[in-house]
This record gives sequence, C-alpha cells and structure tokens, in this order.
Amino acid sequence: MMRLVLTVAAMIVAVGAADQEPKMAIASPQPDTVVSGTTAITLDIVPTAAVEIVNFFVDGRLTCTVERPPFACTWDPGPVVRGHHIRVVATFKDGRRLVDNVRTKDLGYAERAEVEAVLVPVIVTEGGRFVQGLGKRDFEIFEDGAPQQVIALASEESPLDLVLAIDISGSMEGALADVKSAVKQLLSQLRTGDAATLIGFNDNTFLVAEREKDRQAREEAVDLLSAWGGTALYDATVRAVELVGRNPGRKGVVVFSDGDDRHSLTSPETAAARVQGGNAMLYTVGFGAGASVTTLRDRLQQYATATGGRAFFPRHSVELAQVFGSIVAELSNQYVLSYVSTNTRKDGAWRAIRVKVRSGKYEVRARRGYQAQAPQRAEEQP
Repeated sequence: MMRLVLTVAAMIVAVGAADQEPKMAIASPQPDTVVSGTTAITLDIVPTAAVEIVNFFVDGRLTCTVERPPFACTWDPGPVVRGHHIRVVATFKDGRRLVDNVRTKDLGYAERAEVEAVLVPVIVTEGGRFVQGLGKRDFEIFEDGAPQQVIALASEESPLDLVLAIDISGSMEGALADVKSAVKQLLSQLRTGDAATLIGFNDNTFLVAEREKDRQAREEAVDLLSAWGGTALYDATVRAVELVGRNPGRKGVVVFSDGDDRHSLTSPETAAARVQGGNAMLYTVGFGAGASVTTLRDRLQQYATATGGRAFFPRHSVELAQVFGSIVAELSNQYVLSYVSTNTRKDGAWRAIRVKVRSGKYEVRARRGYQAQAPQRAEEQP
C-alpha cells in the first residue's frame, strides 16, 4: 500500500534587510506532476524571520499550522494515487498574507496496491539472552489457529529500517539536550547499512531525516530539534508507523514522549488500529512526568505489546541511554518472518497471529495480529 508522506520544508534564505519585500511560492511539487510515495513540498519564502504563521491545506482541509522553522508538515492521502490541491497561506508579522496553490496530476481510476505477504517481527530469548542463528524452518506461524507456511525470513544480519519519533513539545525544553544526546548515542550503535528516519513532533510532525545511513547527517538532523508547542502523540505515532518501509526486512519504531496527548486529530483507538496494522515492532518511551500519567502509560504499553515491542517509563534523563541501548540490542537481534495467509477473505476481520519455535524452551515475542482489509477504489476515498 502506497503511502504518501507530505513534507513541507522552508528553504531558508539569509536576509540582511529588515524591510525586504515578503515573497512565498511553492517550489515543489510542480503543477500537473504525479506524486506518489514519499514526496517533499518545499517553499521559497523570504524573509523567514518575518514569518508569523504558515497554514497548509490539502484538498480544502487544514493539514497543519506551523509558527517557526522548519516549516514542515506530513500528510497521509490514503492508498490511491490521484490528483490533489495543495494550498499554502503564509502570514507575516506585518499582517501581510501570501497564498500559493498547486494541483498535482490525477491518474484517473486506480486501486490500492495490496501487499499479500504478512510480515511478523519476532524476538526470541532464552533466560533473558537473545537466541541467534535460527532459520525459517525453526519457526511455526499460526493465523487464527491455522498453520501458515513461512516463505521468507530476515535474520539479525539484515539491515535495519528504524524510525524515531521524538517529542519536542514545550515541556521538553529542560530535558531536550539530554534526550538529543541519548538519541545520538542510539544512532551511533546502528550498523553499516542500517537506515534511520527521524521525526520531531509537537502540535505537528516534522520529518528531519529520511532513511539516512550517514552517521554525521543523522546527528546533524538531531541537532535541528528544538522544544516548543503542545503534544500530538497519536498523530506522530501513526506517522512513524507509516514511514516504515513495506519491503521485507528488519524494522523498528521508537516513539518518545513526556506528556499526555491533547492536540492530535487522530483518536487513541484509531492510532491503536494503525499500529496493529503496521509491519514494525514498536517501542514506546514515556518519560518524566508523562511516565506517571495512567492513561498514557496504558496506551503506550498497549501499542508496544500489540507489535511484540516493549514500553519503557524512565523518570530521569540519565536513564535514557540505557533504555535506548536496550531497544537497539533487541532490534539488532530481531527476526522478521513473512507468510501469505491461507485465508483469502478480505473482510476487515481481525486475524490473530501466534509464533512458535519448533524446538527449545524459548520465550517468543511477536506481532499479535493484523486486520484484513478490502481493496478500495478511488471513488471510495473521502
């Protein structure tokens, strides 16, 4: 299923004169182009220091509001590639407003590209130690109790596709320096060939690095994070899960937040469904004051457990390096099994998954299930 991620990044131009005439235009995508997959929308906007607020609209709906650089926004248009109307409104501090519009090309009738293979991330331990060297014949998978054939296995030697969503709301200001240091330490433990996608979130979600394999570039992306705004945890969780690639391989998502959600457009229930439908193991970290909020703890625990991941609740920043280290260790010892379900019905029903290792008394953590989806036609999209 194709996911279109809309990233709106301001091209920052240094401006010396305070009275420079404000200018704003959508630099990309160009009009009448076909957009699919991860797509960046960029603005030519000057002077950035004079910008008070930028509103982004897609197909008439307000997607997000940004008050300072980086002027960025992510958007999920659904699984069908079609034309969209992008509208950006920039309001400057002197009251002037500039508007630009772009229409992307419509391919006409289209159907969702279905992914037949079900991906199941798995962690196998024995007495607290990771079990390595297993092959696909060592595993058994059951869907709703019916045995399934494992068609492929990505072992711990396969490259990792990691997505980190870091809370950069205003309440993080005092701890952000320590958080950034811990995130850099986590990223430094990735192996050659591993890729990391980094998003920061407050009221909105900002994509600052995408499938980046260069260590220095990843650290520079971390340095861009600054604390401001509220918390839209559920929106960010859904976006992080959607940014994980659909191809077979090891995948992981880390969602870090210090506060309860009061700004998401996504409901907790919708976020839970999207997490369960994802292909990645989810690790959630409730930090500081957020670790003591019962509803937040319960939801972070629920999201992680559904994918075979784990939830952590450190109270102090000095604990973060150990937490992130534990997550990297697990992801470095992850197996990903693939199978094609023998149940061909696309009825929207929940399918429970159980994974066993044929021999040995091992502890197995794995994705608990997924929801079968029926194909949608373009005219069914909102």
